[in-house]
Amino acid sequence: MHFLVVFILSLLLMVFDYYGQYSGQARSILVTALEPVERVASVPFSLHAWYLNTSSEQSELRNDLLQLRSENLILRNRLTQLDTTQHELERLQRLLGTTGRMGHYDLQIASVIQFSITPLTEYKTLNKGLLDGVKLQQPVVDADGVVGQISHVTPFKSRVLLISDPNHQVSVRNLRTGARGILTGMGQGMTQLHFMSANSSVRVDDILVTSGLEQLFPSGYPIARVVSVDHYPGESYLTITADPVANLHNSYEVLIIERSSQ
Repeated sequence: MHFLVVFILSLLLMVFDYYGQYSGQARSILVTALEPVERVASVPFSLHAWYLNTSSEQSELRNDLLQLRSENLILRNRLTQLDTTQHELERLQRLLGTTGRMGHYDLQIASVIQFSITPLTEYKTLNKGLLDGVKLQQPVVDADGVVGQISHVTPFKSRVLLISDPNHQVSVRNLRTGARGILTGMGQGMTQLHFMSANSSVRVDDILVTSGLEQLFPSGYPIARVVSVDHYPGESYLTITADPVANLHNSYEVLIIERSSQ
């Protein structure tokens, strides 16, 4: 009886082992056949993962680029400010360097807050007025030459009549020859030298300086450069045009001068 049971169990194990071998082979064939399908099925997931990774990298690159552009803009702005500060310093140094020519004159720096040029008048408005001690007829100069004279004063501001204004006149002399004349404004930023006789020695590029006869302007301060000399038949005087050496249109700081009481 026991032998029969053992025999039947042995036979069943042999059958299971036989058919199990074919089942493993079938399973292996099925897995091999499904592998391409699994790969195709995994493509969308792989693409999605790649897209997320690429998008993250692109986002980081865009952020880095934006930061670099911002830093570059800030650095350029600071460089521009440094350049502007350097130019301002150089201009002020040149302006203050004119004090060596003033002799016994008091000086006051003023800033230009308005500029006007019309066919009738040419002037600048300054940020200094009566409360700062500014008076009528005080001369105004910049680092290069004479700008004009104070023509109007209020408690907080003053107006400078430019030397190119048709209503402005000043006594000058030719630095090369010493000959004297009257420089009058022509408008449009130009001046004209009057009362130079036809036989006077006047050349293009001659420098005209203040004569000091009015006792307002410091003597010998540059005011204009001769740009044309004409002698018309029958005229007793030369027609002379001169270009102001001061930066009439673009100066931002000027000096208001007054004879010192000492």
